[in-house]
Amino acid sequence: MNKLLSIPVLVLLACSAAVLVLDAQQRQMKEPGLQDTLLLKDYRPKSIFNTPRTNVLKAKYPAVDMHMHAPRPGANLEATAAEILRNMDEANIQKTILFAGTGQTFDQLAAVFGKHPDRFELWCGFDFSNFPASTLAGLERCVKAGGKGLGEITDKGTGYRGVEPMHLDDPRMDPILEKVADLGLPMNVHMGDPQWMYEPMDATNDLLFEALYWRRDNKNDDKDLAGMLQVLENAVRKHPRVTFIACHFANQTFDLDRLGKLLDKYPNLYADTSQRESYVGAIPRFAKQFMEKYADRIVYGTDQGHSLPMYRHSFRVFETLDEHFYAWDVSNTRFALSGLGLSDATLKKLYRDNALKLLKK
Repeated sequence: MNKLLSIPVLVLLACSAAVLVLDAQQRQMKEPGLQDTLLLKDYRPKSIFNTPRTNVLKAKYPAVDMHMHAPRPGANLEATAAEILRNMDEANIQKTILFAGTGQTFDQLAAVFGKHPDRFELWCGFDFSNFPASTLAGLERCVKAGGKGLGEITDKGTGYRGVEPMHLDDPRMDPILEKVADLGLPMNVHMGDPQWMYEPMDATNDLLFEALYWRRDNKNDDKDLAGMLQVLENAVRKHPRVTFIACHFANQTFDLDRLGKLLDKYPNLYADTSQRESYVGAIPRFAKQFMEKYADRIVYGTDQGHSLPMYRHSFRVFETLDEHFYAWDVSNTRFALSGLGLSDATLKKLYRDNALKLLKK
């Protein structure tokens, strides 16, 4: 009897499901004109959820920004430095690491920002103009000119400019990295790009607009992100005396467990948060677990100029429990974001303690 009664129930459930599917399709087709004319680049949703909105004006603890590019040398460099300092003061940024290039560019920047050694450190780039002689000589010159580290050393899969194809783990780089170790210079490295940039540029890519701008799916001759992560691991393993800081979470925000495995294996590897707060803000609970677990190995960085809205957006992501917000003024990321609400102990390490250890202060 029960089996017979189940047949009408199943029919009813099937009919209900069909109605729901049809209703969903009809709702999708109600405004065909808008669907055909609204461009993804113009889509700017605004959250109407009546949830807490926290305006964090200053970092909870005095912070060290471990990832910032120095402005281009020019007539207004002194004024630019003064503006950066004002914003740092307002945001409670105690010190900023400036990536300042090589040669005369470094010298011009050092002449201005070097006047504030308690607020800025300048890090050099690699000089590949006459590899390897210029690269080795450039390291010595960097230290003599006041350089305290190296960065951002970037390879998105093509190899280093002027010496392609050569990546960080190439045997030709071994004497360079050993010299880096001898000089005690920490090294910020950029490996690949976020995984979305390698995915198909179609309707399945949930970061399509940003991914399309930086796309790498059409660069078939370059190493992909997995290949670049292997390059990083090879170099870190071969050169245990070098302190590597993989910027942007090593571009592993899509798979933080993979980054965690590297951090577990290599004590000379760190990561910075620069320009990825809007990625971890899309996965706040998992990202919080990761950042709390590896609180001793992650440093704060921005990589987005020196504006107050940029600083304050990062503080909101790391410090608050705000939910479902956007940051169109400082981010192209289309994800709805939530705060991670990191613990005080983790915030202290993220903002300050880990950086001071790496800077030997």
